[in-house]
Amino acid sequence: MQADPTKPILKLDSPEDSVRQPGHGNAKPSRTIEAAVQGQRLGPKFQRLRDFLDGPAQPVQGQPDGLAPERLLVFEVTGSVTDFVKAVAKVQGLTFAGEDLLDPDELDDDPQVYLLVPNLVALRQIVLLWQTWQRGADLPYGFAPWRQLFLRLRDIRPWGPRDRVRSLDQSVLADEAEAALPGELIRLECELVFRRSNETAQAAVAIVRAAITESGGQVVSEARHADFDYHAFLVDLPREEVARIAALQDNSLAGLDPVLSIMPQSRSTMIEPGEGEQADAQERPELDERPIAAIFDAVPLQSHSWIANWLNVSDPHDLETLAVGPRVHGTAMASIVVHGDRNAASSPIGKKLYFRAVMYAPAPDAFGNSRERFVDDRLVIDLMVEAVRTMRDEGYDQIVVVNLSLGDPNKQYRGRVSAWARAIDYLSFRYGVLFIVSSGNVGRSLQLDDYPHPDNFRASTVDLRKSALLRALDMAKADRRLLAPAESVNALSVGAWHRDSLDALPLPNGRYVGFPECDMPNVSSALGHGHKSAVKPDVLFPGGREHLILAPINQPVNVRPNPAGTRFGGIRVAAPNLPGQPLDYSAWTIGSSASAAYATHTAHQIYEALEREYGDIFVILPNSQKAALLKALLAHPATWNTSDEFIIATKFPVQANWDQMRREVSRHLGYGFVWPPEAMSCAADRATLWAAGRLLPQAAVEYRLPVPNDFSGTAALRSVKVTLAWLSPTRPGHQSYRASKLRIIPLSDNTKSAVGVSPVVEPPWTQTEAGTLIHRRWSGQAFGHLPAGSSISLQIQREKDQGPALDDAIPYGLAVTVTMEDNAAIYDEILSRVVVKPRSKVQV
Repeated sequence: MQADPTKPILKLDSPEDSVRQPGHGNAKPSRTIEAAVQGQRLGPKFQRLRDFLDGPAQPVQGQPDGLAPERLLVFEVTGSVTDFVKAVAKVQGLTFAGEDLLDPDELDDDPQVYLLVPNLVALRQIVLLWQTWQRGADLPYGFAPWRQLFLRLRDIRPWGPRDRVRSLDQSVLADEAEAALPGELIRLECELVFRRSNETAQAAVAIVRAAITESGGQVVSEARHADFDYHAFLVDLPREEVARIAALQDNSLAGLDPVLSIMPQSRSTMIEPGEGEQADAQERPELDERPIAAIFDAVPLQSHSWIANWLNVSDPHDLETLAVGPRVHGTAMASIVVHGDRNAASSPIGKKLYFRAVMYAPAPDAFGNSRERFVDDRLVIDLMVEAVRTMRDEGYDQIVVVNLSLGDPNKQYRGRVSAWARAIDYLSFRYGVLFIVSSGNVGRSLQLDDYPHPDNFRASTVDLRKSALLRALDMAKADRRLLAPAESVNALSVGAWHRDSLDALPLPNGRYVGFPECDMPNVSSALGHGHKSAVKPDVLFPGGREHLILAPINQPVNVRPNPAGTRFGGIRVAAPNLPGQPLDYSAWTIGSSASAAYATHTAHQIYEALEREYGDIFVILPNSQKAALLKALLAHPATWNTSDEFIIATKFPVQANWDQMRREVSRHLGYGFVWPPEAMSCAADRATLWAAGRLLPQAAVEYRLPVPNDFSGTAALRSVKVTLAWLSPTRPGHQSYRASKLRIIPLSDNTKSAVGVSPVVEPPWTQTEAGTLIHRRWSGQAFGHLPAGSSISLQIQREKDQGPALDDAIPYGLAVTVTMEDNAAIYDEILSRVVVKPRSKVQV
């Protein structure tokens, strides 16, 4: 049944303390390499190190392989090396700088590297440990992890230009250098190897600043944030130096030891103004003056009647003065957060919104284009940190949701968590805030090799076109990954569902629906996975029906997504007025930015409903628990529908590994599609219940879920669905980046039998338990065997912290739904059995 707004979400009864259950076993063993083979492969490198150390004092420059003191060395290994960080501390002078993924080869699940900054003493001891191991002798006490390292070592090499400049960034920098005039300065970002010691950090800064000055460049801005291991410069460099960097030359900034990475300046994907029409008049209701949600975006059109009454704008950099171009993005996002899709009949939010201006629309160029941009002289990471801290300093302590419909097309996720995502993760846990982030849009054309000529495409069937398009996406998936900061483990990352509230109209010639008669993301919506193959994007919200434009002459066929909304598809939003138009204007927009804003609108509606129904029971919860609960409730309705069948049938015409097939489905769908009304309330045949709390180290709690009496004695379709979300501290640079892990203990075989359900196809548990959002479903039609008034146990527990033990309590939110299709007694029965009832359902 459809959601019924008169049936609010119910509250689970308080939990009891429980005993932790054993964790998962069956971890995939890392590949090891025999000692003799390692001696042949890597022995020469270690011998050259030994010769260097045993020889007379000499400059370190020019040593073979560059393995010299004070350089960042890379130890590439085939898998996890247990307790290696502790073993590093036993080597005098050795500093652990971090571990991270290289660009991952999906056939090798854990290609890890360990980054070390040694001095001469440390180098000497590493060589001694290698020699001891090669002789077959026991390593000294406490050094056993070094044996594991040597067994799994693929290579040892210096961190070099090819590590500092990724291939995509290399191409962008080369293009910028070629387009620039001789001597022209190009702005880019330079991140340093993070050093905890201020003294060594400043020594590194001096080296890099001197090199920048010598090249004819200058430092525009510097930012250092020890909370998430970030130290970077925004720099202007001459085009000649940028060309050397793009060419990976050792005599450029890319060859400098203290430099970790060099990349183009951060920018954000923008939406294009779509077709529009005059905006309807908007009443200005009485609003609660204390916002619970914020938007970080481009300066909006504050006078537009659809948003004017709702916005508290913070603009400490006076971007309002600079925003002389069309204010498209911030205006559209504010409109969606306030109203949702104006094509749909829905109520606006009832509270003010905090809007922090972080971008602006400059004056149009000679071609009439005005691309909204970040503050030009600040690093975007510094800007994000400042925005959150300023929000709190201004007294907005009650804000628990931040909409961030921004993504950097220069920073696709390729295995290493971006600085932007690290900042979001830190800020989320530190300030108890849920960031709702867009997955990003990739608007490049796709080549459909199945069709050598456009006429072949036009004459083809709908099903064949769908399959050809999905295969083309699969071939290009490496170039359509998430845009930073969507890989953030604490954020809710939202992709664009090909859906809106417009009536379907016949499309103009040359335009096509990508996946007709099938729920799928928009073709431009960026694809997962996240860190350690976590499910990302988490969910898909409506992002407007995006249509494809067929290139009329390309052979093979090319199609590209139409980036602008039209009356044929899109989310209706407030928009800048047309020139000479005095009336407020509206337009249609498309993409994951709109989807994230729609999710934020839904989060706000959920918050207001819980506040209205439960008063102080909900309101006095700590911000972090509210944020985790909203995250769980937003993702809770997610479902693949039947789209997994289409994806599997197309990608795997020959049956493959079941986990691999489900992993590919989650790359496109995350946990699934969310239709906003389903997240806000229940229905007669289903009841959703919520809980929020905190877990201390290695603690566990047990909730009792009331089970409807009709679950027994009938074979009608019934289901149980559970979603758990939490906010985790992080360990930047470590493979176990997410420091805390929570688990839902699956229903036991006895419970599933008694309730008459079995597990529903979903992402593999190795994926679902790699992030901070877990979604479990069980469904079936078997006869149950539960006595009247029964309940089932749902246990959540905190696993052993990943890395050093943490004292922090971990905030969590839990959502549970029981459903029995077309049984109109389910909601009322569950309502009668919970202790705390919604205010609107209390009998007076």
